[in-house]
Order: sequence, then C-alpha cells, then structure tokens
Amino acid sequence: MNPRRRPARSAAVSGALHAAASNGELTDASLLARVAEGDPSALAVLYDRHAPGLLRFARRVDSQDAEDLLQTTFLRVSGLAARFDMTCPSARPWLFAILMRVAQERSRALRRFSRALQRLAELPRTAACDPPDVARDLDRGLAQLSVAKRSVLLLAEVEGFSCDEIASMLQIPVGTVWTRLHHARRELRAWTVQVEP
Repeated sequence: MNPRRRPARSAAVSGALHAAASNGELTDASLLARVAEGDPSALAVLYDRHAPGLLRFARRVDSQDAEDLLQTTFLRVSGLAARFDMTCPSARPWLFAILMRVAQERSRALRRFSRALQRLAELPRTAACDPPDVARDLDRGLAQLSVAKRSVLLLAEVEGFSCDEIASMLQIPVGTVWTRLHHARRELRAWTVQVEP
C-alpha cells in the first residue's frame, strides 16, 4: 500500500457522520475542523447543508455559471477550512463570502478576456444596449446592476443578511454596503420605470 495515499472511508463512517450532522450534533465549525484534517465526508456534509442556499444565490449573481461558482467555492473551502474562525456557530456567512470572491474573480477574468479580444479584433467599442423586451422581469433587472451592487442587494433582500454581516462577508466598510444597497435599489426602480409599457 502506498504510504502517501489515504485509505478510503467506509460507507458506515460517512453515514454516521451524515446522521450526526442531521441530528444537529455537528456544528459547521466541527465539520470544518474535520475538513481541515482532510476528511472528505465532512466536506460532503457541509455541502449538503449549505449548497442549496448558495446555489440559489449564485444563480441570481451569475445564472450561466452558478454551478461552477458553487463547485469552485467548495474547492476553496477544502483549502481554507483551517482558517475558519471556529468560535462562529455557522459557516453560512463565511461560505457566502467565498462564493462572492469567486464570482468577483470570475467577473474580472471575463472582463480582462473580453478586453483582450476587443484589442485583438481592433474593433471600436460600441455601447449597444438593447432594452429588455419582458417588462418587470426581475432577473433582467438584476442583470443590469453591477456584480457588486447586485450581490449586496441579493444578500440583503433575498438572503436576509444585515448590512453589518454583509460588510464582514465582503470585507468592506458597512457604509459601502449601505451605498451599494441604496444605488442598487435606485437603479432597479429606474430600470422598472424604463421598461413599463
């Protein structure tokens, strides 16, 4: 047997871990401590616990790449688990913060790629912006917002986080959260008026 290779966990151990987690015996902190030690079944339990909410949020942030954002988030969790503050009862804000960073990184990478393609093609930039043809379509309205504003709006209005929690998640001042939330609401209202028949 290769000494570097970990033996596979039995189905009974994994099942027992899932049962303990579903009974509320395992906190997110204890699961992340196990993930930091290399326990993949603890990561699976954490995924089962938080993936639905994260995926719902990811679909609102970036509907086309939501599943990729979710998978990348949990890949990062496996590497960052040792950094989690084990005194926190829930990893939910921490997981949302990781997802937001992944989404922002992807958005920046896509912008850089898009600019590089534009330079290669040597085409003049055009500001073509077709108004949406479906009135009051929330997803289209959200798509009109920047990722930063859309994320803050979704975290506050859909996921129910307070401005202080959002500031902590995104590692920005709470005043910036208030400003982004105010501008997101204003822009969404203006978009709604614009598309009314």
